[in-house]
Amino acid sequence: MNSKNKMISHAACVLVGLLLTAFSTTLYAQVRVADFGAVPNDSKNDLEAIRSAIKHLNTSAVKKLIFEAGVYDLDVDDAAKNTALSISNINNLTFEGAVKANKEPATTLLRHYKFKNNLSAKNILYINNCTNFSLKNIIFDNAPRYSTAGEVVANDGKSITVKIFDGNPVLDGSMFYCANSWDLKSKSLLPVESITYGGDVSSKANEYTWHIEGDPSKRLMKLNSPSAASKVHIGEGLSWHYGFNGVQVLFEKCNNLNVDNVWTYNAIGFCMEAQICENIHASNVKIIAPANQLAVGSRDGWKLYACRGTVVMDNIYMEGVRWDGQNVHGSFVWPHQIISKKKIWFKKKYAAAFPIKAGSKIGFWNGQQEVFRIVDTSYVAKLPGNVGGFMVTFTTPVPDFVNASTLCTVYSWNINSYTLSNSTFKNIAGCASIIRNTNVSILNCKFSNVMYPLLIGAAIEEGEGGIPQNIKITGNYFESSGWMARHNVSGAIAIRTQDVNEKLDYDPAKKDLPLPLTTPYMKNITIKNNIIKNCITGINAAGVNGLVISGNQFINVQEKIKINACLNVVNDQ
Repeated sequence: MNSKNKMISHAACVLVGLLLTAFSTTLYAQVRVADFGAVPNDSKNDLEAIRSAIKHLNTSAVKKLIFEAGVYDLDVDDAAKNTALSISNINNLTFEGAVKANKEPATTLLRHYKFKNNLSAKNILYINNCTNFSLKNIIFDNAPRYSTAGEVVANDGKSITVKIFDGNPVLDGSMFYCANSWDLKSKSLLPVESITYGGDVSSKANEYTWHIEGDPSKRLMKLNSPSAASKVHIGEGLSWHYGFNGVQVLFEKCNNLNVDNVWTYNAIGFCMEAQICENIHASNVKIIAPANQLAVGSRDGWKLYACRGTVVMDNIYMEGVRWDGQNVHGSFVWPHQIISKKKIWFKKKYAAAFPIKAGSKIGFWNGQQEVFRIVDTSYVAKLPGNVGGFMVTFTTPVPDFVNASTLCTVYSWNINSYTLSNSTFKNIAGCASIIRNTNVSILNCKFSNVMYPLLIGAAIEEGEGGIPQNIKITGNYFESSGWMARHNVSGAIAIRTQDVNEKLDYDPAKKDLPLPLTTPYMKNITIKNNIIKNCITGINAAGVNGLVISGNQFINVQEKIKINACLNVVNDQ
C-alpha cells in the first residue's frame, strides 16, 4: 500500500472511530423507558418499568429520560396512598415525551386507580430538589376521569336527571362536587354561581349522590336534590367532579425549572403545583378539556406557592378548572414569641412550613409603613397543634413596634419577577389568576367566561401574601368575566386586599365592601390599553397607592371603573 493510500485508510479509521464515539455518546446520554420494558399502547402496567428507568438515572450520568409516542398505563391501585412516579436529587435532567407532526405532545401518562369519592390523591409525577429540571411533551390523564358532564333533561323541582355525554364516566354512587352550569351552544360557563363546592357536598352526602336511572346504556343519572334542582334548568349543561383534593403534578424545591408543551386532560385536585421553586419558565402548557368533556380539574390549574426568583409563563392555555387558573402567593407570618431583640418565633396559618432563606428579608408592617430586617439564620419550629412555625434570627434588632399582631411578609417566599404573556384563560369557575406578589406583568392575554375577577391583592385572613407592588396589566382582552365577587369585589379586573377578620365572600349581594384603612396599601399598579367587553363591572380597585388607568376600551360594560380608598390616582379614561 502506497503512502497516499495509507493516509486515506488512516483518515477513514479516524472518521469511523469518531462516528462510533459520537453514536455511543448519544446512545448513552439518554435513557429510554422502552429499554426497561415500558411499551406504550399495550394496555399493560408500565409503572415498574418506568420506575426502573428512573432508578437507573440515580446511578448513572445520564441526563435525559425518553418516552415514545403513545399511552403509558400507570396502575397505582389506591391513588390516595401511592405516588406514581417520583424523581429526587437529580440535576440537569430532561423528562421528555414525543411530539406529533403538529408539535403537540404525543406521550400520555394515564393513571389507573380504584375509584372512590373525594380522593385526596397523591401525585402522578413528583419532582423534588432537582435543579435545571425540564418536563416536555407530556399529557397527564386519569382512567376513569375524575369528572363528568351532561345535559339536564328533567327537573321536577326536587330532583334532576342528566344524560351523560359520550366519553364521560357514568358512575353509580358518585358525588356532586364542584358543579357548574354551562351554555351548551357556546360551550361556555353560564354567568351564575357554582352549584356546589366542597364541604357543602361532604356535609350532605345523601343529597349530593348520583344514581344511574334505568338502563345504564341510556347514560341517565338522577340526583335527588331540591337545592340543585333550584339552580339548574332543562337544556343546560352540567359538569361536576367526584372530589376536590389532591395534587397531580408537584414540583418542590426545583431551581431553574422548565416546563414546555405539557398538557392536562383531567386532574384529581390541582393540575400542577410548584412549591419553593426558584426561577420557572413555562411555555405551551395546556389545561384543556377533550371533546364532550366540559371540566378538567376541581382545583387550580397551576398553583405557585412560596416560589422566588424569575417566573415566565408564556402561551399558557387554561380552561375548565373549578378554582383558579393560576394562584401565585407566599404566606404571611406573625410573631408568636419575641425571644430577644434579634430573635423571633414566628407562626403562620396552616401547617405547610418551608425554610426561610438566610440573607433574605422579612418586612414588618406598621400601618402603611414596611420596615425590613435581614434573616441571619432560620429553621422550622412548628407550634403545638401542627401550626406552621419558624425560629428566625436577624442581623440587626427588630423594630420596637413589633408585637403579636404585627403582619410580616416573608420575601424568601415572594417571586421577584412574574410575567404572564400571550395566554388564554376561559371557562374557569374561579379567578383566571390571583396575584399576591411584586413586580408583575400581565401582557397580551385573553380572559373569557371567567367567574371571578383577575384578582390582585393579598389575603391576610387566609394568611396568603405578600402585598402586591409594581403591577402592569397591559394589552389584554376580557370578555364576559368577573360576575362573582372575590375579596368582596367583582369585575373583570379587581384589586383589593382581604383584611384580617374578613372572610372570603361568595355572595354577590355583599360585594364591594369598604376597605379598612389599617390594611397595607398596594403600590404602583398600572392598567393600560386593555379591552373589556360584556362585563357588569370593568375595573374595580380599592386600597392602592399609585394607580394608573389609561387607554382601556370598554364595550357593553355597565360600570366601567370603580375606585375606593386609593391614593395618587391617574385616571385618563
